[in-house]
Amino acid sequence: MRNQSIKFTGIRNGYKILTLCIFTFFPLWAYAQSTTPAQEVLEFYQKYMINCDHMFSNGVEKKRDGLFCNMNIEKYITKELHKKIISAYKSGTYSNLTGDRNYFTHTQDFDARWASFMSVTEIKVDRNNSVIRLLMNFPKGAGEPLAVCVRLHRESSVWKICQVDPSLYTDLPDCRDN
Repeated sequence: MRNQSIKFTGIRNGYKILTLCIFTFFPLWAYAQSTTPAQEVLEFYQKYMINCDHMFSNGVEKKRDGLFCNMNIEKYITKELHKKIISAYKSGTYSNLTGDRNYFTHTQDFDARWASFMSVTEIKVDRNNSVIRLLMNFPKGAGEPLAVCVRLHRESSVWKICQVDPSLYTDLPDCRDN
C-alpha cells in the first residue's frame, strides 16, 4: 500500500489553495476598506447631534471639554481643523469663526430626533478631497431645512472633515460653486 500524502502541487490542488486563501483573507480585506466620504459625514453628524443634545439637555455647562460634545473628535476631523477651533475658542474669537452658532451644524440648538432627518449628497469626490452636502430636514414645527457644505480630506485611508462652510446667502447652499 502506498502512503497517500497531501500534495500541494498540481492545478487541482492549486485551485483549492487559492480558494482557501481568498476565503481566509477576504474578510480582512473587506474590513480594511474605508467608508465613503458621504457615509463618514452622515455617521459623524448623527452621533454629534445625539451627543450634543444629551450633553446640553442635561444642563452640562459648556466648557472646552464640551466644545465637541464629549466626542472623540480626532476620529472625524483633521488636526488642522481641531487646532483652528481650539485656538478660536481659547482666544475668545469662536463666535467670529461660527457666527454665534455651532461650527459643524451652523445651528444654536440640538435635538437627537433631528439625526434621523439628515441626508447627504456627494457633490465632488476626487482622490484625496471631497465635498458633501448635508441636508438637515427638520421635523414639522422644528424649523426650515438647513444645509451645510462639508469638505473632507483623506488621511491614509480615512476621510476626515477639514472645513464646514457656512450658509452665507441661503440656508440651502448647493455646494457647487466652491
